[in-house]
Amino acid sequence: MTKKIICLILLSVLALPALSLAAGSNVRIELERETREKVKIAITPFALEQNYEDPGGLGEQSRKILENDLKLSELFDVVPASTYNNLLAGERGKTTVDYAGWGQIGVQWLLKTEYKVNPLDKSFNVTFRIYETATEKFLIGKRYTTTEKYLRKIVHRFSDEVVLQLTGKRGVAETRIAYLSRVGNNKEIFVVDFDGENLRKLTDDKTVILTPAWSPDGSWIVYTSFAEHNPDLVMVRSTGQLKRRTLLKLPGLNAAPSWGPGGNQIALVLSKDQNSEIYVLEKNYGLKRMTRHFNIDTSPTWSPDGKKIAFTSDRSGTGSPQIYILDVDKGDAGGVKRISFGSTYNDNPAWSPDGDKIAYTSRVGRQFQIKVYDLNTHKSEQFTVESGSNEQPAWSPDGRFIVYRNRDGGKEQIFIKSLQGGKPRQLSFADGGGYSPAWSPYFKKP
Repeated sequence: MTKKIICLILLSVLALPALSLAAGSNVRIELERETREKVKIAITPFALEQNYEDPGGLGEQSRKILENDLKLSELFDVVPASTYNNLLAGERGKTTVDYAGWGQIGVQWLLKTEYKVNPLDKSFNVTFRIYETATEKFLIGKRYTTTEKYLRKIVHRFSDEVVLQLTGKRGVAETRIAYLSRVGNNKEIFVVDFDGENLRKLTDDKTVILTPAWSPDGSWIVYTSFAEHNPDLVMVRSTGQLKRRTLLKLPGLNAAPSWGPGGNQIALVLSKDQNSEIYVLEKNYGLKRMTRHFNIDTSPTWSPDGKKIAFTSDRSGTGSPQIYILDVDKGDAGGVKRISFGSTYNDNPAWSPDGDKIAYTSRVGRQFQIKVYDLNTHKSEQFTVESGSNEQPAWSPDGRFIVYRNRDGGKEQIFIKSLQGGKPRQLSFADGGGYSPAWSPYFKKP
């Protein structure tokens, strides 16, 4: 391998349908506000319908999942049951809601749930209803029928509906995060739910793996694998089924993939030209070259409209990687725009789902931190301030969170932090650490 190819590798390593019952609310939260008050919500105990039993405790299990989902959204304060036990007891058996009473104890949204467990097929039937005390309105209701196997999925789905009702955007409780973790001397891909549950090992390549990336529909994860003694481009079913396909195995690097928003193109880095250049792999396996430069070009990321690609290059002549943007139709022959300044090392660009921001890794002092560039103001702001090095950002599909790798004290794990600030939440806890996180898109509802 050439010296530049080795440098590139080092850069890469561092670097169930619901029935809608009702809807309507005048409460909305402006996501870009720097400060906001959380909505105080009461999630009352799930009420088991008469003549039914729940020996497995599915109702309470579901309530805890829902409560945790809404807390993790960082949009809600869950009111403790001790605050409203007497009020709830007075409403038992009634179809009306004492809006004034709930409002007096500080509850803004009230969530009531009825459910039953079918003793024959063990199906779980649940109906959620949310009321707004200030306007005395029934906001939304959803009814689901599922089995215990899909219980978490259904609760996550309703949680996302609650966030949608409040913000105008679906929540991300039903989404998943893929990341790399060491298994022996190798790395494999793992996937986990947004809440840190349901961790699953996806690959068994028993080799070095780099930079997983989701397809736009969430069905596939594409990555670079050395399983065949060359850094090949491979994709695998995100469901864990053993369907695995090799997309590209040109000599040298087939690396740093980024799936285009239309699902028919993948931007990636190839070194077949004796230098790392960015290409676009078309649906028919044709290749369209994006860059032609004697310096290293790597880490492509698509704009949501598919018209531009941000990437990393040391073409500035200073010997340090910086972030640039090119036009997909013209490539870098049409000119590139540099957006990172003030640091000798900037890498790992990630374009936000709304298209107005790009997150990236930047050297700050002796550590690395994540910065966010605003394409409207043309300014970068430091996003992470936590100890250690924070790198490899990826956006949630609603644009409200960034997942990234934190390296501190010899330990490397995956963390999630809201764009509004606050304390980061650790997502991975494996002995093998966590690297190169990739956030799934919204999954299509079955």
